[in-house]
Amino acid sequence: MSTETEKRWTFSAILKAAGRIILWLILPLIVGVALAQWFSPRPAVGVVRLRYDIWSGSANFIMQQIDEARRDPRIRAIVLQMDSPGGEVVATQTLFLEVQNLRRRMPVVGSIDNMAASGAFYLAMATDPIFAKPSSDVGNVGVWSLVPQDISLSDLILASGPFKLTASNQDEFVRQIESIKQEFIATVVTARGQRLIISPSDLSQGLLYTGRDALRLGLIDHLGAESDAIKTAAAQAGIHNYDVIDLEARVIAKQLAASGTPSAGVWQGATDAQTGQRKLPPGIYLLYDPRLGGTP
Repeated sequence: MSTETEKRWTFSAILKAAGRIILWLILPLIVGVALAQWFSPRPAVGVVRLRYDIWSGSANFIMQQIDEARRDPRIRAIVLQMDSPGGEVVATQTLFLEVQNLRRRMPVVGSIDNMAASGAFYLAMATDPIFAKPSSDVGNVGVWSLVPQDISLSDLILASGPFKLTASNQDEFVRQIESIKQEFIATVVTARGQRLIISPSDLSQGLLYTGRDALRLGLIDHLGAESDAIKTAAAQAGIHNYDVIDLEARVIAKQLAASGTPSAGVWQGATDAQTGQRKLPPGIYLLYDPRLGGTP
């Protein structure tokens, strides 16, 4: 055999040996990646649903959905789906702060169905971006409450101070309402930033806007459905092949399994099924409801 032939055989043997080495090194890696993709749980977008008045019980129900999102390592982003006229101030602010905390861990996108008014719109300010339907009701920035009654002292009623029984007077009450209103407006201005077209003065009038007008005024970002919000949340989280988890349904299933009670209870300020009227407890409200007829 010639020297040139021997060189070709030697080179061929080296290539075969190298090929076997590369195969045994690369094959386990390929198999490992494939198995990891097969057995690893798929990432998910969680959907938190608010479709009732905001009060302590419903806020707790939303918090359970948020807690489910925090505990599930699969969930990489959240869509907050809203259909609510708002509700109590403190319960609304509690949820707003909790959604802000959640946004530090993962994207939270807002999606308005029929309505996000007053406190629900306040809560939407904790999400970004915000979707709505063209005819959704959006806005109603403001606050209201009943003026506290003056209760006179008598032989039967004693108090340690002039405002112990009412905790306020009319002037202080008006200042409190104004302070909450200004905080609401400042929250909208801060959250929307340069996207906001409407002035704070016009915003303070408390009007509701259609989704299309809300988009024009910079109160929301897009016209679209829940599915559009889900796609955006997934893109923000950098996930492509993902599941969608209805966190409301998960919480209800757990409640049913635990006690057979699927709801957060009945709020004493809920509308009467026959008359459509409310009998609201004392409080300060970020709440829109045309059935109030101008008075609670």
